[in-house]
Amino acid sequence: MYRFYINKTEDDYHFMELARVFFPDDCFETIAYSGKPVGHLLGENSYFINEKGSDDREEIKREFYELLSAITGIRPPWGTLTGVRPLKPALEMCRETSIGSMESEMKEKYLLSTSKASLLADIADYQLAYVSGVPWEKSSLYIGIPFCPTRCAYCSFASNVAPAEDHAAYLENLLKEVSYAGRLAGENGTELESIYIGGGTPTTLSSAQLEALINRVSEAYGVDPSSLEFTVEAGRPDTITKDKLDTLRRLGIRRISINPQSMKDKTLRLIGRDHSSDDIRKGFRLARETGFDVINADLIAGLPEEDADDFEASLKEIISLGAENITIHTLSVKSGSRLKENDPEYYRKNADTVSRMLDLSRKMLSAAGYRPYYIYRQKHQIGALENVGWCLPGKHSIYNIRIMEDKQSIIGLGAGAVGKVYHPAEDRIDRIANVSNYRIYSERFDEMISRKNEYYK
Repeated sequence: MYRFYINKTEDDYHFMELARVFFPDDCFETIAYSGKPVGHLLGENSYFINEKGSDDREEIKREFYELLSAITGIRPPWGTLTGVRPLKPALEMCRETSIGSMESEMKEKYLLSTSKASLLADIADYQLAYVSGVPWEKSSLYIGIPFCPTRCAYCSFASNVAPAEDHAAYLENLLKEVSYAGRLAGENGTELESIYIGGGTPTTLSSAQLEALINRVSEAYGVDPSSLEFTVEAGRPDTITKDKLDTLRRLGIRRISINPQSMKDKTLRLIGRDHSSDDIRKGFRLARETGFDVINADLIAGLPEEDADDFEASLKEIISLGAENITIHTLSVKSGSRLKENDPEYYRKNADTVSRMLDLSRKMLSAAGYRPYYIYRQKHQIGALENVGWCLPGKHSIYNIRIMEDKQSIIGLGAGAVGKVYHPAEDRIDRIANVSNYRIYSERFDEMISRKNEYYK
């Protein structure tokens, strides 16, 4: 057990999160401390950080990082940054200096590797060129459909395998919530910038159910789906039919997601998917024939038993299928997932392999004309690495950008949805969450409805 006494701090949270990048939770303890080092505290594997008594948290974190690196022999490429949004401090620097200076400052202040600082510079460059408007002047709408045909081994989302009658009962309440929230939005002059129907897998619903939901959204919010960014996840190709795609296009939906995660059939079976890579190809072909403007595809680096060659082959095919928007995820092994239950320390393995996968993705996507446009990190990701969204120029998702900026209100409807209310004067977010279980959502539906009032206090 390592013990780290952090001098001149009353809260050890940020230091604990940094130590977790290097050690399992049961191998260390961080302790907020004030005063001089006391000999009896510093036993074997005990260390005193910030002996000179600095009040600069980032300076203390740099000292701590260097110590952790010396102990373990590793230098995680994100340096001392542990939060979800590594682009946030980079963009703040860009407001006061050039992108090149920001890149240098991120390396110096947060000990980022050259590669990660360069990645942030590329993303900042894209957003400054292509993203306009004041984020908080409009809102986004997220609607959750918590159903999937099967549950993936890595999944910890509000996703359930459920019979058709449960879909119908859930949708009945969801339509009521959409109407209520839309009425409040109208009364308060809320204008939407984007709408995102996610999950789960929204296309587990039937064509008629999808049409009922989209029509209700249009009526409740007074929007034409073709007049703003409106995305529907069709993530699982085994839920895609020509009838559903025709319905979505007829209603004005121009953006969908088809999320292979891998194009290797053995991997798809290992992670609990009941479709093949041929089903993915068929889904793309149908979507192209139906005339969608933007298709997003997700791939995951670090799936069980995959090596860099497997990942490269999957990405090469997704590029050839013509996805305009490709998100490269680093596998995150979260509580509630089957993978976490089977191997709690899985995310601490194969960091070098996954790092090579991410390097490959950057080279391949850049060569194919894609640009990185948003980034985020999660806990328990292999190698404490990152997720990056890539797009052909102008084909980005404004919803993905806004949700990572944390400077826009997002109205969250349905089971598992987490809304945000942004207060620009204070640069602060309040979160408003619905319950994640769809049955509890229905049982406590009156409470879910009343929570919508919190968006307009």
